[in-house]
Amino acid sequence: MQRFLIGFAVLVVAALSLRASSGMEPGLDYFNDAGPAIDALARGDWGGFFANQPLMGSFSLFVRTPFVLPVFHGSLDAVYFAGAIPCLLATALLGMTLARMLADRGQPVAVQGLVAGLAVVNPLTFKALHWGHPEDLLTAALCIGAVLAALRDRALLSGLLLGLAVATKQWAVLAVLPALLAAPTRRLPLLAVGATVAAALTVPMAVANMDRFSGVAEGAAGQTVGGASTTPWNVWWPISHLVTLPSGDGRWMAPNWVSNVSHPLIVLVALPLAGLVWRRGDRRRDDALLLLALLFLLRCMLDNWNNDYYHLPFLLSLLSWEVSRRPGIPRLTLAVTLLLGLSFWPEQMRVFADSAEHAPLLFAVYVAWAVPLAAGLAVLLLKPDLVRQYHRSRGSQARAAAVRDRPRRRGDRQLDRSPA
Repeated sequence: MQRFLIGFAVLVVAALSLRASSGMEPGLDYFNDAGPAIDALARGDWGGFFANQPLMGSFSLFVRTPFVLPVFHGSLDAVYFAGAIPCLLATALLGMTLARMLADRGQPVAVQGLVAGLAVVNPLTFKALHWGHPEDLLTAALCIGAVLAALRDRALLSGLLLGLAVATKQWAVLAVLPALLAAPTRRLPLLAVGATVAAALTVPMAVANMDRFSGVAEGAAGQTVGGASTTPWNVWWPISHLVTLPSGDGRWMAPNWVSNVSHPLIVLVALPLAGLVWRRGDRRRDDALLLLALLFLLRCMLDNWNNDYYHLPFLLSLLSWEVSRRPGIPRLTLAVTLLLGLSFWPEQMRVFADSAEHAPLLFAVYVAWAVPLAAGLAVLLLKPDLVRQYHRSRGSQARAAAVRDRPRRRGDRQLDRSPA
């Protein structure tokens, strides 16, 4: 029965991935976000590059440009997908790394293939490609790679990957404390390398065009005036209200302070969580992957503009933790993938109209699993003894039930048939 359920879950994940890909418009945000900067780099126009800094770091722009050059004069779709190749390769490399970890522990090839495939083929990968943000794939792989390298006591490699992640997308700062917690030694060199690499790729952007760089920083921090657009998939939606835009479309708006508070809160929440994990006397170093997954989930729940592809780093971190902690079929990751696919069921091109119309239902479905899951991950991270005691109690009850229901011995049955 268990094998049947797992097989069924894999098929449903594949079906949800197919649905996510079927309505995909290639790179919607790309053409007014990263696209102009990459085009400028491909032309060798450094002034245009610095003047068109997108709402992200510079690393993925440099990585994608060589892939764009061979098709630069082709169609817009060809240019976009060519630039997405190295980002997809990053998740493929992460999947291969996780599969190798399973192979080292003697896990079957089928399990290795499932994990490697799930790292690349899942609904959120197609969502990220749809909205034009393949750099999120690259950033997620770099963040997780930094923690995995730290677990293997490769401080310099961890610092390099961490610095590249921060220089790719600003939310990668959430991986700093998990990487430091994962490292058994040489935390200072790890941090120094990470800061140096991030600065080397960030400072030139600020020096070359401070006005544009400041605008990008304010956008990444969520600074807004006149109200904060919000989606139903976050904890702030209940205090929002529906407004009608000049176009006639509906949009949910939260108070302005929500946007100004939510992004700093996402970063600040990492400090007490990491501190509590650090103080645990019985902590395991691979708890850092669980902390990373929890921080990425909280990032989604606390962002007033939470979107489907925002969950990709959380999903890949959860997958990596399951592989590291309990080798075998990643049941929790499969279940979460199903829940994410169902939570973001609206058609790709109608996501905002659908979210405006059906917001109460979408909010209820999302928080019904996301809030308990976040709480469960926090308990597992901060109070593992409670979880172990619960499992021991369940195990004892199961053994007692098995003994109680066990068929009686032949002698007992013969005794029952003897005359009184």
